[in-house]
Amino acid sequence: MKSFCTIRFSILTITTLLILGLVFTPTRAETDWEDVPASVIHQKLWEGKASAALDREFARQLVARAPMENTQTNYDVLFYDIGIRVNDTTEIIFGIVKMVAAATIDEVAEVQVDFHDAMILDSIQASSGPLAFSRLDNVVTVSLDAVRNSGEQFEATFYYHGHPTEGGFQGFSFAYRNGTPVISSLSEPFFARSWWPCKDRMDDKADSMNIAITVDTAFYAASNGTLDSTVSCGANAHTFYWSVRYPIVTYLFSVAISVYTVWSDEWVYNAGQDTMPIVHAVYPDNYTYSLTKYDITPYALTVFSDKYGQYPFANEKYGHANFQWGGAMEHQTMSSMSGSSFGFSERVVVHEMAHQWFGDMITCRSWGHIWLNEGWASYAEADYYLEKDGWAAYHNYMNGMAYSGGGTIYVEDADTSEVWNIFHGGLSYDKAAWVIHMLRGMLGNELFYDAVAAYYNSQFQHGAATTEDFRDVFEAATGQELDWFFEDWIYGEYRPSYQFRYIQEPSDSGGYDLCLLVEQIQTTEPQVFRMPVDFFFDFSVIPDDTVQLWPDRRRNVFQFNLPSSVNSIQCDPAGWVLKYQSHEPWQLHFVSVDEDLAGATQYFPYQAGLRAIGGSNDLTYSLASGSLPNDYSLDSVGTISGTTPDTGQFTFTARVDDNFSNLFDLVPYTIRVEPAQLIPGDIDLSFTEVDVADLIYLVDYMFSNGPAPPEMNLADVDASCQIDIGDLVYLVDYMFTGGPPPVMGCVVKKTEWPGPLSQGGR
Repeated sequence: MKSFCTIRFSILTITTLLILGLVFTPTRAETDWEDVPASVIHQKLWEGKASAALDREFARQLVARAPMENTQTNYDVLFYDIGIRVNDTTEIIFGIVKMVAAATIDEVAEVQVDFHDAMILDSIQASSGPLAFSRLDNVVTVSLDAVRNSGEQFEATFYYHGHPTEGGFQGFSFAYRNGTPVISSLSEPFFARSWWPCKDRMDDKADSMNIAITVDTAFYAASNGTLDSTVSCGANAHTFYWSVRYPIVTYLFSVAISVYTVWSDEWVYNAGQDTMPIVHAVYPDNYTYSLTKYDITPYALTVFSDKYGQYPFANEKYGHANFQWGGAMEHQTMSSMSGSSFGFSERVVVHEMAHQWFGDMITCRSWGHIWLNEGWASYAEADYYLEKDGWAAYHNYMNGMAYSGGGTIYVEDADTSEVWNIFHGGLSYDKAAWVIHMLRGMLGNELFYDAVAAYYNSQFQHGAATTEDFRDVFEAATGQELDWFFEDWIYGEYRPSYQFRYIQEPSDSGGYDLCLLVEQIQTTEPQVFRMPVDFFFDFSVIPDDTVQLWPDRRRNVFQFNLPSSVNSIQCDPAGWVLKYQSHEPWQLHFVSVDEDLAGATQYFPYQAGLRAIGGSNDLTYSLASGSLPNDYSLDSVGTISGTTPDTGQFTFTARVDDNFSNLFDLVPYTIRVEPAQLIPGDIDLSFTEVDVADLIYLVDYMFSNGPAPPEMNLADVDASCQIDIGDLVYLVDYMFTGGPPPVMGCVVKKTEWPGPLSQGGR
């Protein structure tokens, strides 16, 4: 890249230039961010990112004017070579961006590039000369110098200048702190286009990037990757040359420019065989404070590398740079942090660092799946404190993220309209962290970390993934089907509310019979969460025990025969499920559930019993609503019986009343009656072979006022669509003279046999 410098020197350290800043310590009367619930941290992080879209309607309109989903898929960005000169006085950016890309389909003659129309595009050049272009709103359509077929590369260099837009769609800030300029970027979610031309999508990472930032000599310019050199540009300016050799998405390219104090640390990894630089660019009055706050960086890098896989950018660096946006931002290899105490909080430090794995190395493929970034980083905070302080600290931390509101974790229409909702702290951060937590509790540590390792090493490494990609990796790694889990927790709302009761009594076979009734009483969707839940049984004379149950219906009844009575039962005592729970005393309750009812078959005698326990146990059963199959009945002692010609599903509500109190219970049930396997000619429904009894049944019906066949088509053995003498002849011929076998008839409706003419009909 031809930068705004003409002379290039060896690497310089800016630290010595700013040594006077080392003696100041900030005076603070701020929130102690180490003591607040994690949800408060995440709310501030969310607000910091959402602040870039201050005018919600303006942001929505601008995004709606962005390229349609399929207009940029005809090329793949390989490399950006970026040079910018930032003038802190005029607040103007002068930029040169060279994009190297390859066609992904044949006959590509033009490509679309995102670039906000507040910036002035001076020209676009290729090695062959100027390229023609047109602009519509925030989209630049570039005509290539030749048609490219799939796999063929092309280049385009954009020359531009201007003051980036502010107030409603902002990715670049000219700010001041104590009278000192602070110039920085925060391009998430899609604000990179507001200050440099690019393909501003997370599903197409550039393979690498060169960055040259020219600023006045008073300033240090922090950015991504490795600082190769700092080169003087005359008397009053110098250029910082950074190189990025890992894939990077546009919103993670960053600049942070100010009068910084820069100090270094190192991370020792690979059993002491390798080291990586750690670089911190802080406001001079924050220097002393930062020494005791950012010194956890090497330890945290080791914690996450041990848990999730080696730090993904180990050949470059990690570090922090103060900026004025508020909150913090996980810029690749150099997180940007508020200069207030918030930006030095241990929780914020580990959150932004964890993003280097989840968000930076593996990026959500579209903003609807933002939980893959923010939920993972939020969960990693708790995982960090588990390693540092133990299980109690871990569970306490998770409880600080116990989100109770509505909305889905997956963000509907995030890329087209509701920009403001992308970073909903309670959903994308907190509830999403609980999703990871619940996966761990459900899978167990070993399987969970096997799946994390598989995700780290998957095809999505240094790429982009969706919720379904993540799910598929976890399913393959664990051998478990997880569709139901993501359906309920990512695409469902709220959380389950478990209400449980139990009753125990001495068993006739010894020990105690215990019934545990678990109901989900939430009125939100889904009304049933399918989730394994631990129940702890506290015994007096035998060891306590924990059983894992699956309350996957509105009402589940679990029955146990135990060697001893229990003192108490606790629901999910370790807190692995995001839920409400309540324990209520047992009164009078059905203990029969749908699966206890015997299956029914058309024309076969049926009998099943309903059972309830409680009250005086002098009980009366009745049908409260709905309907049983025809010819079925429910008697007062709870027995359902009968024989029905019906088929299908029948839903009814049964009621049980205590005869000596006002206690009662109502439970819906379903009986499904399956069609019988009918045999043509089996007129008496004996469900055996066609025999003389069937012939007698037909003769009796036709000539002696006998009962009509239950299934008329069984008697229409010649398929004439009516029952007449021809069927009798057909049946006799089959049974005694080797005639053809009966076939299923085609009688449309039940009709009466007219009887012999001599009798004048029936």
